[in-house]
Amino acid sequence: MGTPTTPAATGDRIAVVDVLRAFSLFGIIITHSVTGFLAGQPPSEDFMLFSPADRFVSQLEHLLTFGKFFTIFSFLFGLSFAIQLRNATQKGVGFSGRFTWRLVVLALIALVHGAFFTGDILIVYALLGLLLIPFRNLKTRTLLVVALLLVFNVPGLLLGIAQVSATPTPEQLARNAELGAQFLQAAQRQYEIKQSGTVAELVAVNLGFGLLSKLAFMIFTGRLWITFGLFLLGMCAGRLEIFRDTEANRRFFISLIKPAAVVALLTTVVAIVRPVGFQVQSAADLLASYSFVVQQISLSAFYVAAVTLLYWRKPARGLLPSLAPLGRMGLTTYLGQSVFGLLLFYGLGLGMLGKMGVAAAVGCAIAFYIVQALLAKAWMSRFTLGPVEWLWRSLTYFKLQPLARSAAQPA
Repeated sequence: MGTPTTPAATGDRIAVVDVLRAFSLFGIIITHSVTGFLAGQPPSEDFMLFSPADRFVSQLEHLLTFGKFFTIFSFLFGLSFAIQLRNATQKGVGFSGRFTWRLVVLALIALVHGAFFTGDILIVYALLGLLLIPFRNLKTRTLLVVALLLVFNVPGLLLGIAQVSATPTPEQLARNAELGAQFLQAAQRQYEIKQSGTVAELVAVNLGFGLLSKLAFMIFTGRLWITFGLFLLGMCAGRLEIFRDTEANRRFFISLIKPAAVVALLTTVVAIVRPVGFQVQSAADLLASYSFVVQQISLSAFYVAAVTLLYWRKPARGLLPSLAPLGRMGLTTYLGQSVFGLLLFYGLGLGMLGKMGVAAAVGCAIAFYIVQALLAKAWMSRFTLGPVEWLWRSLTYFKLQPLARSAAQPA
């Protein structure tokens, strides 16, 4: 594999982390595009499935990208927290107050984003990120244990066991049916607004039913505490500096990639044989659902290990290093993808929601991602921050931050 070298970095940045962030954003735009950036209950089971190619691409996305790239994205958020904390400690400056305000600014950005796109994840990051402040004082081993319990959705598994063990009363069944009918009715209205509603209607439904349905989804699927567990896991990785290119870290990722691949393969087979639904009514349903959680985590671990090792083989040339600029402006990229989705699918743009098949949607997403990568490379050759990152940092420090890159600074 060659001799480990000093990681390509700018200042305190580790380039492979930027590459991983860019890689996760590729999967995120694919996942969003498969549902037409609907981020909600589809109007029918065959939504956007107009051909065998659509069905094949949809199934492939479910197995290879759904949940995996948000896993990586969330993990990297926790990693960034650890790096920021270490930098603040080394400089001898305060951290908690500044980081709290930084998350408040992120929450404001998230509210604007979420007003137009129900699938916004930034508001969840901003709120859960506050919990990282008290957790930063825990020992790494304790953090790791808590992180793994949450990442592997042990709370959700216990709740699921209690659910399938209990016998609901007729009154509970009737109430659940009524709530389900109300939810489907509201979801159908949300779909109609996204398809042909006004901007005012879109904002109102996203900041109302959209937020409530997102919270319900995060709790029902366990994604809420899984996300926080990924933050903690990323914090552990940052403390241990596992993305520094050393011989020990290479051995770690080599030892990780093989079992992760085996577990991912076995659980993928289970997902094919026993597809997961939202209804968990039996022990078999629960096992299938939990197996898919393990599939998402193990495949994500495989992706991270594979990308990291591939990057370290050729850190100065090839496809992966060229993605680093896009990862450095990850927030701008993420928000830009939402703009793409709204303009392509929603009624306020081209109105292709429900009209374009999955295969074509994914093709458009890949093309747009390539454009984003080219624009990011051009932008970061001239500037030190992405435009939204510049705004975020300027608001955090109450001062306009330098943006133009001097001739002496590396690209």
